[in-house]
Amino acid sequence: MGLRERGFFSIDAVFAVMLLLMVSASFLNIYEGRNQAAGLMGARLEARSVGDKLAAAINTVYANGSNFELCVDLPSKIGSYFYQISFDNTTRQILVENSAWGAVSVVVVCKNVENFVLGQEDLENTILVHWVGDNVEVTKA
Repeated sequence: MGLRERGFFSIDAVFAVMLLLMVSASFLNIYEGRNQAAGLMGARLEARSVGDKLAAAINTVYANGSNFELCVDLPSKIGSYFYQISFDNTTRQILVENSAWGAVSVVVVCKNVENFVLGQEDLENTILVHWVGDNVEVTKA
């Protein structure tokens, strides 16, 4: 009598533990997915801030005339991601992009800015925004 009851109780306990593990694993999976989504949202906001900072520097140099230049320090990483900054003169947009979060665009007011691409090695240095002839140019200092 005692042997049968113990075996029956053990099987119930195994099923209960398995059910508990399955439920906790699903909650862990949901938590990790939402945590990753929140991290990418934070990275996009920081990318927007980086784009705004560079756009403000370009607009300031443009507004102050041909004898003005600014040095800007930008982070080499956003969160734990390397990124790239590019500018397209036809759309007047700065694109801060990475394969993880995509691209974030910021509009610049002035038209005469040279197209540029700042990669990982450029962002480790100070960025110089200055006039060259009739155009504003963005290069590493």
